[in-house]
Amino acid sequence: MPSVLIFCKTLLKGGAEKQALALSKLLVEKNISLVLISWCGSKIDTSNDKFIHDNSIKFIGLKGSPFKKFAILKKIIREENITLILAYLTKANLIAGVAKLFFKDLITVGGIRTEQFPFYKLLIEKYVHNHLNDMTVFNNYSGKNKFERRGFVPEKIFVIHNTIHIPEFKVNTEITDEIRLVSVCRFVKSKDFRTALYSFRQLVDNNQGVKLKYYIVGYGPLEEYIRNLVAKLDLHDEVQILIKPSNIPELLNSSDIYLSTSLYEGLSNSIMEAMVAGLPVVATNVGDNSYLIRDGYNGYIVPCWDIDMVVEKLNYLVQNESIRQEYGINSHSIIENDFSEEKFLGNYYDLFIKLNARDFSNSH
Repeated sequence: MPSVLIFCKTLLKGGAEKQALALSKLLVEKNISLVLISWCGSKIDTSNDKFIHDNSIKFIGLKGSPFKKFAILKKIIREENITLILAYLTKANLIAGVAKLFFKDLITVGGIRTEQFPFYKLLIEKYVHNHLNDMTVFNNYSGKNKFERRGFVPEKIFVIHNTIHIPEFKVNTEITDEIRLVSVCRFVKSKDFRTALYSFRQLVDNNQGVKLKYYIVGYGPLEEYIRNLVAKLDLHDEVQILIKPSNIPELLNSSDIYLSTSLYEGLSNSIMEAMVAGLPVVATNVGDNSYLIRDGYNGYIVPCWDIDMVVEKLNYLVQNESIRQEYGINSHSIIENDFSEEKFLGNYYDLFIKLNARDFSNSH
């Protein structure tokens, strides 16, 4: 029986890894023979390791020199009768494309999950997409359109939005004396914490009679910069920075508004998680955020760097509890209707059909 190989660089915490695991689980549930491989075998988050075990996913972590790893990969492709590789991110995309050169009937699919690359990565991805792999899955239309203009072959691009597990929705009934904003992201320049914190400073000034709290959740190289900016803006009492907490779903469930001031995105897993938790969202008009947030329905789309507009939309939500609740319910509904695991898997079956990988498409 032919098999699918899902291929990642690592299985640390990250959006690509999360989607690779979700797809692995869904294909295993459909009794498709599958192997999940990590190029850097020792780099695996404990929660991802547990997910793999709990869902009976066959996993192999490669070890040794790059040449030894590639030799092991080729052996796995032969022994497991792999006919389709689904790769995630640049290194995995490239290695999958090179592997295709050794196996005449192997189908290889790369994965791009952003709308912006450094120039050197763009050149690598363009070559791999145009000349090595059979197809590239983008998780956002914004990236698809931008990369097509940069010379990516359009016929080899297939867009599949992310999915997310959707637990039973429970409206937050916790009674508190504060309104909680939250952002969950890596602490990197592209998340534009300056706009987020200056906006929050104005929001606090505009609502003197309201107790506001802003949780910044994540980790990354700009942690010290964020802490210094909090001090500069005198927000010690109102801002709490949480580094890699284990209870992010609980934090989201106990919050009131989600804020994202990113300068570029693909399709944001963090925003999707906030929507699953029933939060209204204020987010910048980047990536495919407009597919998640419908202006005036479950939140607001705002321009990048526009502090005044961010403050205006946050101010409206802070002052209107019923609107927050209505928008939060609408957020959850959008995820249920448009980003379910069933729809996600169906999109992959459509890809298999397009690739003539009938052994997999017929199991749908």
